[in-house]
Amino acid sequence: MFSYFKLKNYKINLSINLLILIFIIGLVGNFIPFYLISWSEQYIKSNTAGLLLSIAPIFTLLLSHFFTKDDKFSFRKFVSILVGLLGVLFIIGFNTLSNVSSRQSGDFLPKLVIMIAALGYVISAILAYNIKNISTIALTTFVTMFAALISIPFMIFVEYNNPSSFNFNSISSLIYLGLFPTAIAFVLRFHIISKAGPIFLSYVAYLIPVFAIFWGYIFLKETITFNTLIGVILILFGVFFSQQSNVQNT
Repeated sequence: MFSYFKLKNYKINLSINLLILIFIIGLVGNFIPFYLISWSEQYIKSNTAGLLLSIAPIFTLLLSHFFTKDDKFSFRKFVSILVGLLGVLFIIGFNTLSNVSSRQSGDFLPKLVIMIAALGYVISAILAYNIKNISTIALTTFVTMFAALISIPFMIFVEYNNPSSFNFNSISSLIYLGLFPTAIAFVLRFHIISKAGPIFLSYVAYLIPVFAIFWGYIFLKETITFNTLIGVILILFGVFFSQQSNVQNT
């Protein structure tokens, strides 16, 4: 991101207050969630983690009402979020609720940590939405740079105790993870936040299971059940329904 930023000769004058705000976005919206989700999925199933991350739209609906000027709570948005959550339950199975509600000592903390990670994503989205005078590329560049700087001391500590064995596969994987699901994804994320607001962005939590089903069918020949189709339809309807008020206003 920094190489692209310099290559395109972006010019930006950041105040101390804005730099602090961007640092906080990098901390709570990049570094902390990335670490917490990776740690938690060592102890809980991925579908349980996916359902817990689906709480993000509810967090967003509540917090955006109080901390943004033009992305307020509405009954339409509330209903659309509930419809989307119902769609997620159809996809990953209603029995997942019993896994989430289980308070076994071995997995309660990882479940709680996933919800904290979701809250971090929500807070960072709201903070980014309130930054109006900075380009998406510049915001993404500095957010990811700050998150990387925060990571360096932890990386040195871990590498000192457990040195990594680098090879072509690991390096190419790191490049892919840095380029596509981090750099490009965050550019798109901040662009959507600026155009549609954090509540609309929060629907990403509902669309993840949809894409998992799609790619699983394409590359792994996994079957698609009737419940899955119902779930996908409900999620897409929820997203569509939430945006109808915006279309009517324009």
